[in-house]
Amino acid sequence: MKFGLGQKASDVFVVIYIAATLFIRFILEPQLGGHILISIGIGLFALLFLWALSKSKIINPSWFGLLGDKKTNKK
Repeated sequence: MKFGLGQKASDVFVVIYIAATLFIRFILEPQLGGHILISIGIGLFALLFLWALSKSKIINPSWFGLLGDKKTNKK
């Protein structure tokens, strides 16, 4: 059995995940001492993880209805 979230739950998960990673980066940034590339790397890794969850169909975000319905291919 493969685990997967519905579209609404996926949208909520994406918002909470992005907010949490931004919060962690804002807390971590002063401790890095001006090493901006490390912060950018952490952000890219966080986005890569989110992309991997989407590609593996664990999350199925509808991007809050902005992409339209996949069945009818309309916006």
